[in-house]
Amino acid sequence: MNKCTRCGTVTDGAFCPKCGGPTVAEAAPAPQVIVNTPAAPRTITKEDLPEQYRPLSAWAYWGLTILYSVPIVGFIFLIIHTFNGSNINRRSFARSYWIWTLICVIVSVIAIVIVAATVGFSGLWDQILNALKQ
Repeated sequence: MNKCTRCGTVTDGAFCPKCGGPTVAEAAPAPQVIVNTPAAPRTITKEDLPEQYRPLSAWAYWGLTILYSVPIVGFIFLIIHTFNGSNINRRSFARSYWIWTLICVIVSVIAIVIVAATVGFSGLWDQILNALKQ
């Protein structure tokens, strides 16, 4: 399409049908170039995470291990932390502590059965009682 240089009428010809002035071709709109530049990397801090996903420190793991080792109170906290979803890392650690405890119990039972089969059940009890008397 051409546009008249005098009156601005749009036409197909080389001259304007209204005023007779010369026309010039309209410039096509410039193509838009979209440049995708990656955003600057952002460091995520502990405070940026929701409470549920915040990591535990090494001291927290150490403290939880000591807490879970206390006979009655630790067992209660272990049950609470196993089913509580307020922090996923603490829940996972409590569950792994259960697994470790289960492995220790299984190994202990196997060791007692092996010793009992070797010495005999009555001999085992006699040795236990003798050890307790001393």
